[in-house]
Amino acid sequence: MSKVILVQPNMNWPHPYCDAPSTALLMLGTLAKRKGHNVKILHLDVDDVSFEQELKTFEPDIVGITVNTFQVKSARKIAKLAGKAKAKVIVGGPHAVVWDGEADQVVIGEGENKWLEILGESSVGINDIPFPDYTLVNLDKFCGIGPLVGASPSFCMMASRGCPFNCIYCNTPAFWGKNVRYRDPQNVVDEMEYLHKTWGAREIFIQDDTFNLNHKWAFQIFEDIIRRGLNKEIIFRIAGRVNEKLLTPEFLDLAVKAGVWNIFLGLESGSQLMLDKMKKGITVGEITKAIELIREKKLSASCSFIVGLPGETWATLMKTGLMTQRLRMSPFINNEPIRYGWGYACPFPATEFEKTVKEKGHIREMDYGDYTYGPLMCR
Repeated sequence: MSKVILVQPNMNWPHPYCDAPSTALLMLGTLAKRKGHNVKILHLDVDDVSFEQELKTFEPDIVGITVNTFQVKSARKIAKLAGKAKAKVIVGGPHAVVWDGEADQVVIGEGENKWLEILGESSVGINDIPFPDYTLVNLDKFCGIGPLVGASPSFCMMASRGCPFNCIYCNTPAFWGKNVRYRDPQNVVDEMEYLHKTWGAREIFIQDDTFNLNHKWAFQIFEDIIRRGLNKEIIFRIAGRVNEKLLTPEFLDLAVKAGVWNIFLGLESGSQLMLDKMKKGITVGEITKAIELIREKKLSASCSFIVGLPGETWATLMKTGLMTQRLRMSPFINNEPIRYGWGYACPFPATEFEKTVKEKGHIREMDYGDYTYGPLMCR
């Protein structure tokens, strides 16, 4: 049996934090532990340990690193140290599509079966993956998905993988692919019940890119939640799209009955010109109707906006500003406002946005290790 360290590197942010353990590392760690391997999981932004010390004392045979672009600087260091210690270095996560650091193997996309192959174990189906073993992490180190609103303890999970849309700023298609894979609805609700009964979950954030994409599947999950009475024990957050055919009154009615209280919406702009340029596939009219419908159903929403994509002007920014002003002035429901946040456009690897700014010479001369939520990376 192997000794394994799974690592989430430090984020390249001024004030890093970690709201919840990595669902990917928990999945891989649980699979390895179930097969008899000795596993440690490190989240370097919250754990009171250094990777160098763990490397010396634990002497792992395998070091697995999940890395997004804001973690590249830390991940390169970890991979180099692990390689010097003669550990086998496995790299996965969103940035794996362009990983240029040390690695014995790079895994792109769904990693559980490649991971089991590395461990010398048999493959599993998407519905056969064991539920996460939270004894592998110290939950007290994490602030939770809603430290100021929502309920505690809170957990994250995924019920589907992949996204069929083409937003120019997103590398999900490069990582997951454009085909969406769904877990069986009963298996999804079984995990919710496990999180509640075993770990005391009172809030769950379903991290799928678009939970309202497949109504038949989502309705089966909602109905099973209600049938088991979990809607009386747990509240839920989901992410969705505002397309009129996807965010329907029927969907929201059943979501509310099942305990959904908050929906994350990637609105990104108040300008139709910008929505079209980023290939968002939604209209300003759909955004307006969606917010009205969400308020009518007494739900909360968390909305994101992106500033600085190709074609952005003061005029388009003003339209986005006016939209956020309308969100801010919308009535509170159950003491909850419509929440929103802005972010600078970041040319993530393997995105159409990155390709465009590179071709036009609009990207600053920056190494991926310099990426952070802060300075504008395009000019």
